Amino acid sequence: MRVISQSELLRATKFELHVLLREITASLPALREGSHELRIAHYNLHNIRLAIARPDFRPR
Repeated sequence: MRVISQSELLRATKFELHVLLREITASLPALREGSHELRIAHYNLHNIRLAIARPDFRPR
């Protein structure tokens, strides 16, 4: 799993952000506890949730 950049999240539509959120959430059980991939997944989920909750959200 790779870290999704802030610029990628800013360019994504709300629908795309929700799809990413569901995909990453679905992959969590397959990731080993304490692994680097799991930390990245949690980091991405946090940033996606912030992007969705952004009050000035405007799809581009």
